[in-house]
Amino acid sequence: MSEPTIRIRVIAPDLWRERKMEFELTTSVGYIKRTALPELLLKEEVDPAAFYVEYFEKEVLDEGQTLADLGITAGGVLSIRQYDVDHPPPFEG
Repeated sequence: MSEPTIRIRVIAPDLWRERKMEFELTTSVGYIKRTALPELLLKEEVDPAAFYVEYFEKEVLDEGQTLADLGITAGGVLSIRQYDVDHPPPFEG
C-alpha cells in the first residue's frame, strides 16, 4: 500500500508563478525544490543550490525535513526564492 498524498502549492513569489503538486507526506523539502524549480522557472537546467525554501515566511534550514516534519497539510504553501543580497546563501567555510 502506498503512502497517502497531499496537494500543496509550490510558489515562486518573486516571479508570480505557482504550481499545485501532489506529494507523499514523507517527501523531503529538497526533493520538492528540485522537482518544482524547472517547472516554476520554465527551464530544464537549474541550480537548486541557488534557491531556498520558505514555509510560513521562514527559511527551511534542513531540506531533508519532510512535509510531515513541517506539519504541512493539504493546500499548504512552500515558497521557493533565489538567494540574493538581502538573503545570501549560508556561509560554508
